[in-house]
Amino acid sequence: MALEVYELLLKKGLERRRAQEKFFSIVLSAIEEGNNCIKIIQAPTGTGKTYGYLIPLMEREQKAIISTGTKLLQEQLRRDIENLRSYYSYIYGEDISYVILKGKSNYLCLDRFYDLSLERRPVEIESLLESGWDGDFEFVNLEPELREMLCVDDDYCTFHYRQTCKYRHDCFYWGRLKRLERQADIIVVNHALLTLKDFENPEERVLVLDEAHELDKYITSSLTWGISLYTLRVDIMGKILDFLKEAKVELEDFFIKHFEGLFKEQKEELALESLKPYAEDFETHILRPLLYFHKTIRENLISQLTNFVTEKMFVSITLKEYMLKSGILDWERYLELKANYDAPSEEEEKWIKKIRNYELLTRRLNKIRDFYKIMKEDPPGIGYLVGRRFSRRLQTFNYWLEAFPVFPAGHVDWTGYKAIIVTSATVDPEDLNQTLGIKGEYYDLEHSFPYEKVNFLVYLVDPRRREEWEQCLKDAYKYLRSLYDKLLVLLTNKEHIKLFEKEKDIAFQGDEPLSGLLEKLRSGRIKALVGLDSLWFGVDVKGEKGILMAKLPFESPEEPITFHRIRFLKSVGLDPFEYQKRKALIKFRQGIGRLMRSKEDSGTIVLCDKRIYKFREFLESVEELGIRVKNVKEHL
Repeated sequence: MALEVYELLLKKGLERRRAQEKFFSIVLSAIEEGNNCIKIIQAPTGTGKTYGYLIPLMEREQKAIISTGTKLLQEQLRRDIENLRSYYSYIYGEDISYVILKGKSNYLCLDRFYDLSLERRPVEIESLLESGWDGDFEFVNLEPELREMLCVDDDYCTFHYRQTCKYRHDCFYWGRLKRLERQADIIVVNHALLTLKDFENPEERVLVLDEAHELDKYITSSLTWGISLYTLRVDIMGKILDFLKEAKVELEDFFIKHFEGLFKEQKEELALESLKPYAEDFETHILRPLLYFHKTIRENLISQLTNFVTEKMFVSITLKEYMLKSGILDWERYLELKANYDAPSEEEEKWIKKIRNYELLTRRLNKIRDFYKIMKEDPPGIGYLVGRRFSRRLQTFNYWLEAFPVFPAGHVDWTGYKAIIVTSATVDPEDLNQTLGIKGEYYDLEHSFPYEKVNFLVYLVDPRRREEWEQCLKDAYKYLRSLYDKLLVLLTNKEHIKLFEKEKDIAFQGDEPLSGLLEKLRSGRIKALVGLDSLWFGVDVKGEKGILMAKLPFESPEEPITFHRIRFLKSVGLDPFEYQKRKALIKFRQGIGRLMRSKEDSGTIVLCDKRIYKFREFLESVEELGIRVKNVKEHL
């Protein structure tokens, strides 16, 4: 197993790790075996799993697609690839090409940008366009609504419109990025994008699914269909009003009538057993009026276009072809039109834009019709939810309805790749099989951190005894703050945030981007960071610190995806608690992993939940690391 880049890194001071070398051999065997083989690797924190797959891929000149959890993790991968490719180039005199791919909505559409009047164009983007920027919104601070209005959008940027777009050669996504993708040895995507992309020649590439403990969540999200009051009012009625100033429909009434009374607590999303009871009302009060407006707009547009082209002796070939491809012009009328020049006139460009806006409306209305079909038919294996959050843009509550596969297994095709590497610090083969339909050869690598330096304290309190448990949580927080200047508070319910609101030198997830909050904690500008899901997974804060776990992280049975999975598992005769326990154990082990990020780290974890002794898997997962568990019977 001669890996020249690895040998050079060892000489440069990289620590030799048996688990990492085992990782190398598994990846090399997958490359050799091919034939869509699947290797599932549990690689504890400290294994060096990113290098574990990158070095063999580079050394064997193996093309790859690497999928990770978030855009932030994609940027971390960029740094690792840049570092390794410099060593590879030094040794072999050749380069490794790679591209970081995000969803289309992350990139600026030049056509939509220049369609804005000068005074409406964001100044930040104007200056970036002169600096060699790659069009990625990650590096510009824009309001979400403005980003949505300016991003690359399939409904706006149809295939035949792209052929006429004057910016098609300079387009960040369809021009520059697609060229880089075709040439890249390594393509880095995120899990949410994975199911939405068609990769060229996947049989030549190894697929690496990194941070696989969150794969199920992101795949489910990417397979979700939905409608919202915001979309109906802004994206659809907004476009209708561009054509029909007199159009009017009371869209809010449907949502208020059926769903306002359900939101009695502060929850933003609620599970619905079915959307079928609302389908008839949705058709009557929303779908039919919108389709009527659409029909009127089409008739008016065809009439106006016919008048325009009738008055012209010749039109441009571009306009003629575009009208046919858009379906506005029938074949007979197309044959009658005379065209003898390529580039459209300024007036014709306005017509192309008008047709394009009609197409955009049509495509968005088609999505509403597709969602209505799901509401009406109530297909098996689909779960539903309703959400509500106040919108500053709407100046009222924005409601949304969603339908999603209860389990995404069977909705994603994992075949067609040369090989698949699935890896995480807490990957569970049974969970992968049940949720995603992924089966493969499983490897559990040894951990290499000195976990004996970790104190694990269990406060013997029952979370169901609310007052006592809340007091325990407050006391545990004060105890850990007396020991450490860095503290992560891992909650399972947003309501519990209020217990810490009066504390000093503290920040809460959502106050600002997580990367900024973590930097404040690392630098000492805050002493504690409080949050939910994102703090349990993938947060990296080195040094001595405390971790406060509110309780074992079981998902609420009312959480929409969990609610529908419990129903489904009961319906097929399986015990849903086994699923719930497995998911909670993955999250719990991830939470423990926040403490030890290097061999020099140490600290204390406090868990305010005596049920760890009832559900022995949780206790065993701590003890297997070599951590001694101590009980605390009185207030800390």
